[in-house]
Amino acid sequence: MSSRIVGGRLSSKWLIFCAFLVILMILHMPSWIDEIDPIALSATESSFLVPTHGGNLSDSKAMKKKYFVHTSKCRIPYIDPFSEGAMKLYSPRLFIPCSNESELVSAIYNPNLRRYVLHINQAVAHQLLNSTEKEFNCFYREIKHGKKADTYDMLNPSKYFSQGYVVPLHVEGMLLDCETAELPPITLQKDAYMFIQYREMPAAAKPTKHTPRKPSVIMYGIDTLSRINLRRTMPLVHEYLRGPGWYEMQGYNKVVGDNSFPNIFAILSGYSPEKAKEHICDTDKSGCLDEIPMIWKYFKNASYLTAYAEDESSSNTFSYLKPGFSKTPTDYYFRPFLRALEEETVNYHCPGCRMVYCMGRRLANSYVYDYCRQFMQRYVKERPIWGMFWSNHFSHDDYFMPSAMQHKVLGDLLDYERDGAFEDTIMIFFADHGVRYGTLLDLDEGYLEERLPMMFIYLPPWFREQYPEYSAALELNQHRLSSNFDLHNTLKHIIELGGTPDGPKLPKSFDCPTCQSLFYPIGESRTCSEAGIEEHWCTCEPYKTIGYLGWSNRIAPRVIERMNEYFVHKNLSHLCSNVSLHYIHKTEIKTGLDITWNGELPQLETAVYRTKFKVQQNSADFQATVVFNNITEVVELDVEKISRTNSYKEDSTCINDKIAKLYCICFSDLKS
Repeated sequence: MSSRIVGGRLSSKWLIFCAFLVILMILHMPSWIDEIDPIALSATESSFLVPTHGGNLSDSKAMKKKYFVHTSKCRIPYIDPFSEGAMKLYSPRLFIPCSNESELVSAIYNPNLRRYVLHINQAVAHQLLNSTEKEFNCFYREIKHGKKADTYDMLNPSKYFSQGYVVPLHVEGMLLDCETAELPPITLQKDAYMFIQYREMPAAAKPTKHTPRKPSVIMYGIDTLSRINLRRTMPLVHEYLRGPGWYEMQGYNKVVGDNSFPNIFAILSGYSPEKAKEHICDTDKSGCLDEIPMIWKYFKNASYLTAYAEDESSSNTFSYLKPGFSKTPTDYYFRPFLRALEEETVNYHCPGCRMVYCMGRRLANSYVYDYCRQFMQRYVKERPIWGMFWSNHFSHDDYFMPSAMQHKVLGDLLDYERDGAFEDTIMIFFADHGVRYGTLLDLDEGYLEERLPMMFIYLPPWFREQYPEYSAALELNQHRLSSNFDLHNTLKHIIELGGTPDGPKLPKSFDCPTCQSLFYPIGESRTCSEAGIEEHWCTCEPYKTIGYLGWSNRIAPRVIERMNEYFVHKNLSHLCSNVSLHYIHKTEIKTGLDITWNGELPQLETAVYRTKFKVQQNSADFQATVVFNNITEVVELDVEKISRTNSYKEDSTCINDKIAKLYCICFSDLKS
C-alpha cells in the first residue's frame, strides 16, 4: 500500500515537472515561431523543434519547413528576414533631419471657422533674431494649379501677413518667407504649406438616416518594400501592424512587370498596360490615362471625395516615361504642389540618394502624409473618402533606407490613430514590389524579396462587427495566394457595400476574370494563373538549382539571342548594343510541388527553367523564366518579362521606352 502511495506521489511530481517543462519551453519559444499562423501549415508541418543556443537549430534536417502559404497548389516558403546571409548585407541607415530649427510659422486649422490660421511663434523669432527688439516681416506666395493638370503657377508679388492671418479658401498651397525689417533684409526662415481646404458636401451626396454606413479607404504606399524587408528594416512598424484589426496578406504576389507602373496600374484599373492598350488606349500616348476607368472614378461616382499624392515627380507612377494626366484626376491632387516644392525650395539629396530627400525644411514624404492627415481630419467623420498617398523618395534607391524612416512612418500611423481616423477608415498599407536589384537578390531567397510586396489591410471595429463574414474571409485569405487584381476587386466591393442586392454590379478586374474580392474566401487550390500572376513572377512552386551541365548551360545563350532579336524588332539596334554572355550565375529547374529528385536530375525533353546570367556589356545582370526544349533547343519566353537584377539607370540613357530600358545597353553608355 505504501509503495503504491510513494509511486503515486512520484508520478504526480513527475507530471508536475513535465508540465512545468512544457510551460517553460512555450515561454521561451523564439519569436519566429509566431511568424506563421498554424492555418498556413499542413498537419504534418505544424510541429516545431525548439532551437537551442539563441535560435540555432541543433538539427536542421529535423526542422519542419515553414510557409507564408501552404496549400495544395501553392507553397510560398517562409523567409527569415534576419538570416545569416541577409544580415551580412544589412546596414541600418541613420535618420537625417532636414532642419533642427523649430517652426517660425505654423498653420493651425480652426474647426469653428473651417479655415487655416497662420500662427507666428514669437519665441522662435527672438531666437532666430538673437534679439527681442528687432522687427521682422513675413510674406507668402500662393501656389496654384496650372492650366495643365500636372503644372503649377506662382502668384506674385508676395503677400504680407501678420499674426492670426486667416488663409483664404482659394489658397491650397503657399511658400512662406520671414525676413528682418532692415535693409537689405536677412532671411530668418523659409517654409511651405499645402492645405486641404474644406469643401461643403453637395446636398445630393448628404447621407440620410437610411443611408448605409460606408467606410472611407486610405491607401498608404511605400515603393520597393517587400514584406520580408519591412520586418528587417522597420520592426517597430511591423509590430504595430500586428495589432487588432490588421490583416497581413502573406501570399500577396505581384502580378507583372519589374517596375511600379504595371503593378499599381493593375490595382487602380484592373488592367495590365498591354490589355489596356488592346481594349482602351495606349498608356504611352497623351490623354490615355484620362480615359482609363481608374478606381477613383468609381469612388467619385459613389459620392466619395478623392485624393492622390506622391512625393517624387521625376519617378511619379503616371509621369515617369509616361504622359501623365491632362485633366486633374481626383478632387485633391498633389502633383502641381510637388512640382512647385521641387522647383521653388532648396532641395537636399541624402548621401547616395538619387531622389530628393528634403524639400525646404521638411522630408519629401512628410508633405504627402501631412496632406493625407489633413484629408482625413477634414472629412472622415462627415463623409466617405478615398485617397492614395505614395512615397518613393526614401525606399526606391536604397533598400535599407526604410530603417532610418521607421519612426517617421510609425509616427504617421499613430497620428492617424490618435485623430480617430481608423474608426471610420479601411487602411491599406502596401507596396508595389520588393527589391529589384542589388545584393539581396543574390541570396537564394532573392526572388521572394522581389516578388512579395508588403500588403496589410485594416478593418475598423464597426466594419468587423457589421460584416463578420468579410473579416473572417480576410483572416483566412492571409494565408492564401492573392494578387493586385484581387485588391482591385476588393476596392470595388467596398464601393458596392450598402447597395441593393439586385443593383448594378461594378465590372471586376478585366485582366483576371478568376480574381475576386478579398472579402470572400479564396479557394484552397488556387494557382498563380487563377490569381492573374504570370509564370515569371509566381512564387508558388519550387525550383531546384542544377549544376553546370552541358544541356543546362545552353539556355542562357538562347535567351540572349532572343534579346538581340528584340532590339531589331523594336527598331533599337542603332541605339542598343547586342549583348553577349559573360557567365551564368545559376540555372534552376521547376520541380513542381510533389516532386523530389535525389541525385542526378533527369534530362527532360521540355521543362520550365529560371536562369540568371551576366552579359559582357556593362556587366548587366538578367533573370529569365523560360520553357526550354532539350532536343530542339528552342526557348519559349517573352523578352519583356525578363528581369533586370542590377541598376540600369546609367546604361539606357539613349531611350525613353520604359520597358526596353531594362534591356538596352546604349552604345553611348558602353563602358570599356
